[in-house]
Amino acid sequence: MTLIGQTKTNTRKPPYKAVFSCPEECAEKINRYFCEHLPAHTEEVADVEALADFLSCTRADIFEMMSDKKYSPAVTRAMNRIAFIKKQLAFKGKIPAAVFVFDMKNNHSYKEKPDSGDNPEKSTVILKGEAGKWGD
Repeated sequence: MTLIGQTKTNTRKPPYKAVFSCPEECAEKINRYFCEHLPAHTEEVADVEALADFLSCTRADIFEMMSDKKYSPAVTRAMNRIAFIKKQLAFKGKIPAAVFVFDMKNNHSYKEKPDSGDNPEKSTVILKGEAGKWGD
């Protein structure tokens, strides 16, 4: 509990640093998830929470690792691979569209369309030269 006037200091190290001795071990365990675990559990769909459980960490740890310079390459590739797998399943009608869209927005930072605040300046395209003939 933090009292008024006090600041809370978080001295806890991220749990994933205790799970992996180095980025190479992290990458190796992620590879085992995709190449050994998923094929052995054919009914399981690649998922952020499932990957986290396999790595003995949490979903929050996965997102922290994506921001960690050492662990980001392997974890970001894993997240991309998970999104790829789910997208293919959605294309084949094996994941309901609403579930897929929610998952992509919630776990993979996808947006349905750019927010109006994303690009406050509007772009203007000027076509010069032979552009007028294109419509003919």
